[in-house]
Amino acid sequence: MKTAKIVNNKKSKFFIIGVESKMDEKEMKENADFLIKELPGKKVPGKVRVRCRYNDLLKFAQVFGIDDSKYVGSEEDGIVACKAFANHFTIKALYKLLLGMKLEQNGETRSFVLDPGKLLHAGQKYNWEDCVDVRDGDKLTVTAEWGDVWVVEKNMILFAELLVSVKNQDKKLVCKPTVRAALRPGGY
Repeated sequence: MKTAKIVNNKKSKFFIIGVESKMDEKEMKENADFLIKELPGKKVPGKVRVRCRYNDLLKFAQVFGIDDSKYVGSEEDGIVACKAFANHFTIKALYKLLLGMKLEQNGETRSFVLDPGKLLHAGQKYNWEDCVDVRDGDKLTVTAEWGDVWVVEKNMILFAELLVSVKNQDKKLVCKPTVRAALRPGGY
């Protein structure tokens, strides 16, 4: 499916880092138009559960050189996750959700991601307003819905914003990230 060979024909017009897509331009545009119309405002099917453990919280804070006992104290005293800990679960959860997502297009069921190797994490921002701290033992549930979806026609990369909600076992928000995903040509 992938090749680094560059040839001049209709099916190899789009290249990303020397990798060509076997999907032709017309098919990519049809798929992009379908996704741009179909996805915004819809929920991403499924949810991912993440268990928060003391050692994970501690190690994550230590990686960033945090020495505040609120984040790196003893297990007996209890600690909370540093804000960077959201990276630990957000992206992993979204990959699981997106790789399993199915759509119906032209009367046929298809995967959202046609080639997982073409799915890229293209950015994120976090919002902790009205959120509670993540603690050792928390069981988080990650869900998402689609925000804006667009394609950059110059390189046929499809971008999508995912509005993510992360809640603890008490159904309290712990984080509201907005994640930007990108799919290179042939991946959608």
